[in-house]
Amino acid sequence: MPRGIDTRTRLLDAALEAFAADGYAGASIRQITRAVDVRESAFYAHFPSKRAVWDALVSEGGPAVVLRELGAADADASPGDVLAAIAEGALAAWSTRRARAIAAIVLRDASGSGDELRLLLTQVDDALLRLAALFVRWRTAGRIHAAAESETLAFEFMAPIVMARLFYFHLQADDAAAMRGRALIAAHVASFSALIAR
Repeated sequence: MPRGIDTRTRLLDAALEAFAADGYAGASIRQITRAVDVRESAFYAHFPSKRAVWDALVSEGGPAVVLRELGAADADASPGDVLAAIAEGALAAWSTRRARAIAAIVLRDASGSGDELRLLLTQVDDALLRLAALFVRWRTAGRIHAAAESETLAFEFMAPIVMARLFYFHLQADDAAAMRGRALIAAHVASFSALIAR
């Protein structure tokens, strides 16, 4: 790995490769540190455990991206503009090769049970609850007229975006697939915003 990159980033990259090759359970801290050519003490200077590296990667390329976009959203802007910004920001973050690799590993390792799945579901639930709170705020202010429950609206908004991410922004996806995914998501955001608009 290139020496010009900071140690934490190099450790994350090596962990990503180790998790891709051997899964979370099969990868080891020793394997990660050997790939970076540092001692295990350097690993522990950046991460308290292998779990912490996993959590950092999932936060970088998983559902936590939506939480970051929600945090950056201007709730006073029009609901359509806010929803478009959330979708566009999440897609930009999810479109990088690294994020697509993280998604592939998370899907493979979190498809069973255990801590990997719990972390993923916690982040999904957090994102849906934060988005639902935004719908409550807009409904209370008379900015949307949707009759559905706010949590249902959050799920209905996010589900097609996540599906498009999986189908059009995976490791083997080409530029044509990404363009198709972006077009589908833009159409979804526009129609969803029109359906709930006052």
